[in-house]
Amino acid sequence: MKRPTRHLSCVHALVFTVVTAVTLAACSGDPGAAPTAEPTPTDSTPSIVDQLLTPTESAAPTAYPSATDPAQIANNVALWYESGGEEQITGVRGEAEAVYSHHDDDFWFIDFSRLFDQVHEAQEYPPIPDRKTQAAWSAALKHVNNGGGDVFNATRFGTAQSQSAERAKQEAQGWKELAEGIKGLKAVEARLHRTFGLDPLTAP
Repeated sequence: MKRPTRHLSCVHALVFTVVTAVTLAACSGDPGAAPTAEPTPTDSTPSIVDQLLTPTESAAPTAYPSATDPAQIANNVALWYESGGEEQITGVRGEAEAVYSHHDDDFWFIDFSRLFDQVHEAQEYPPIPDRKTQAAWSAALKHVNNGGGDVFNATRFGTAQSQSAERAKQEAQGWKELAEGIKGLKAVEARLHRTFGLDPLTAP
């Protein structure tokens, strides 16, 4: 009897093909193979640590946090005073008193530029973190600025001999308001001492 050699060869080929396909499929699904790297999404939101200022990056505050606790208010006022506020008060008062010292003089050669510069700087400075003290400070600055402005406008043209009645009235009103502003500055200093125990840091 003849052996079916041809059919056996076909069977061997078929088996070989199936085994090869299974082997290749197993290799492609190897659990030990390194997974394809996925691009990591970029988080553009800064972390909390990145938002914190280091001591070398910190800057002077432009305003102080509001507070209702008397102890915290006192602390904020002391910080304002000791970090430059006291210099603003004494600076404005010094320039205002220097100008006012000439109110009885016969000459009009008064330098108002330093006074106006000092008042402008004080008005741009952060407010006192206490409502009542800030109100008194703001009112004093307004009186000094308006009073000095009236005196300046009334005396910058002509001389005392050629001054009109209207200009003379404006000058008198200016000196009066400037004096009121100086009085207000002294009241602010007194309140800071009486209410918050703050004494001048620099010699008057």
